[in-house]
Amino acid sequence: MGFFTWLGSQVGCLIDQMIDWLGEVCRWFIESLINALEKIWNTVIASALYAAFGAATIFNVIFYAGTKLGETIMEVWDPLYPHTKPSKVFKLQQAPRNSPLPTQRSEAEVLRLEN
Repeated sequence: MGFFTWLGSQVGCLIDQMIDWLGEVCRWFIESLINALEKIWNTVIASALYAAFGAATIFNVIFYAGTKLGETIMEVWDPLYPHTKPSKVFKLQQAPRNSPLPTQRSEAEVLRLEN
């Protein structure tokens, strides 16, 4: 199941959360990032999340810029077990190069992924 299938109507909610955080001017980046996630969701992310967290349907997620040009870090964790289950970190290499994301993890906004 792809990212859009997994999130269903909630994909719009994630986009809205990101626009609230980064601003409407960054819509192009946000949509490009969501499309990059769709490409690797089945093969990389979904299976790792299931292995780490089981069938959880709500996750917290943060996005921040990586050290390489065009790299975005996505960190996901189960909000019910923030201290007992470590987060899963994914490096998205195919994100847009002109990232408006913060470079410091501590500056990232906590967003919600709901299935």
